[in-house]
Amino acid sequence: MMRTLKTMVACLLIAATAVSCSVSSSAIVTDYDREAQFGTYKTFYWSDDFQIDSGKEEEPLFVNTLIKKRLKSAIQDEMEKKGYVMDKANPDLLVDSRIVVKTRNINYNSGSYPYFPFYGHGYGHFGSYGYGYYGNYQSSEEHKEGGVVVELIDMSRRQLVWQGFAPDVLHADTNDKQKEIKEAVVKIFAKYQFGNTTKN
Repeated sequence: MMRTLKTMVACLLIAATAVSCSVSSSAIVTDYDREAQFGTYKTFYWSDDFQIDSGKEEEPLFVNTLIKKRLKSAIQDEMEKKGYVMDKANPDLLVDSRIVVKTRNINYNSGSYPYFPFYGHGYGHFGSYGYGYYGNYQSSEEHKEGGVVVELIDMSRRQLVWQGFAPDVLHADTNDKQKEIKEAVVKIFAKYQFGNTTKN
């Protein structure tokens, strides 16, 4: 029985590792306006939507002022690396960002295992006994994941011109959300092929 329990635990750990690996390898999704004049954009600032509370109090681990602060910091770093300058008075681009929360149900199945042995004719009849029938050990766990969306908006036209999405990169049980957010934003902007090349 002890060996069976160890096997079950090992199977659960393997399943959890497989889920973790699939999450970390999630692909970044991007889209942009083919008619936008990206070469004319030099400055940026935050959109009103970014600065206003989203009202999603039901997801406090993913939507709160601390998460917004970390998102802004990470995005500002990447925008400035692309050559853009922050300009509150006259920005060419407005930056918006949000967290998209998804609930994933993870099912674990360790396969078949024998029950405790039982005696076929009642206790005390040692001459006639057998083992219980086989069954499956199953459990289900609810896991919430957050994806990061970054949007760039043409200020003059109030038109979305670029969008990047990193799915399933934030986790409710992580100990370092700042690191997760930073890594997600870096991956998103790695797909951004434009920038202000005229900055002195």
